[in-house]
This record gives sequence, C-alpha cells and structure tokens, in this order.
Amino acid sequence: MRRKFSPVEIAIGVLIAIGLLVSLRTLFIPILVLGLIFLLYKFPPSRWKKPSYGSRGSSKPKRKNAKFRVINGTKDSDPDDYPKYH
Repeated sequence: MRRKFSPVEIAIGVLIAIGLLVSLRTLFIPILVLGLIFLLYKFPPSRWKKPSYGSRGSSKPKRKNAKFRVINGTKDSDPDDYPKYH
C-alpha cells in the first residue's frame, strides 16, 4: 500500500530541497571537482580504450628455455691469484 504525501509534507520537502540547493551553490564547484577526481581515480582513462581483438595473434612467440650449462675454461686454478682489475 502506497502512502500519499499531504500537501504540507510536499511543501516542506520542496522548501528543504530549495534550501539545500541554495546552501550547496557555494560548494558546487569544489564538490564537482572532487567528484571528477574521484571518478578518474576509480575509472582511469587507460581503461576507456576499446580492446583490440586483432592483437591476440600478434603476441610474441614463446621461447624454449635452454638448460643451464657450465663451459669449462682453460684458466689455471691457482687460489693465490688476485683478480686483474681490482
């Protein structure tokens, strides 16, 4: 069952709305700027781009991982040698 508003309640509601609009008029621009900043934070412009469906096939081909191998050198293994460039 819907409740009907009396004319007095409607008049009070309209006056409250007018009072809020008049008092918020001075704060309208700062609220608008802060709201815009919040929206840009939640939905950054990088998410606005339309997805390109043709880029799925252009991804880099997968590389085969090579096994790690140690190549034995021919240098003498004298532990008393100092490094050349230190």
